[in-house]
Amino acid sequence: MAEERVHVHDTSGEVESTLPSQVTAEHQRRASHFSLKCLKEKSVPIAVIVLITVLIIIIIALAKKKDPPCPSCPPSCTAACPDRWVGYRGKCFFFSETKESWNLSQSHCISLGASLGVIDSPAELTFMQRYVGPLHYWIGLHRATSQAWRWTSGILFNDLFKITGEGHCAYMNNNNISSARCSSERHFICSRPDNCARRKI
Repeated sequence: MAEERVHVHDTSGEVESTLPSQVTAEHQRRASHFSLKCLKEKSVPIAVIVLITVLIIIIIALAKKKDPPCPSCPPSCTAACPDRWVGYRGKCFFFSETKESWNLSQSHCISLGASLGVIDSPAELTFMQRYVGPLHYWIGLHRATSQAWRWTSGILFNDLFKITGEGHCAYMNNNNISSARCSSERHFICSRPDNCARRKI
């Protein structure tokens, strides 16, 4: 293959012959100058792309980061009352299907984490009377001879409703609250705060 020669005139007017290696060096110098120029022109768009990529990564990381649970927020409450219990205004009520004496009824309620039914308001009384119907259910009121009525917790009864009869233990049906001998057997109502109310205590 024949070598190609390039003739270049210098300022003195003499003709010089340039070798192929010199042409290649000149070509490389121009190519590198062109590449640097291209890189300089592209450096602004590359910087913008890098910046956008970094921002996207930060946004994704922040979106995946979960907020820590609120220390003052109460835990969620899914089942306020156990099975076979009825919930009403922050309390759970259990209406028995069996009959027992007042003392055995209270023991049964304690074994369920409750006590014989406590009535805190006229609304609760109405609710419970609707539920019991004509059957007689022990509630948590009792008294010693010639003493005032007290709830199983020891709290003095506030005369929220009238109690008829001469007995020492109270029971209810859908018509009234009455009293009888504590040894007689009746159905019974247990009550306790519901699970959501318990978590707030």
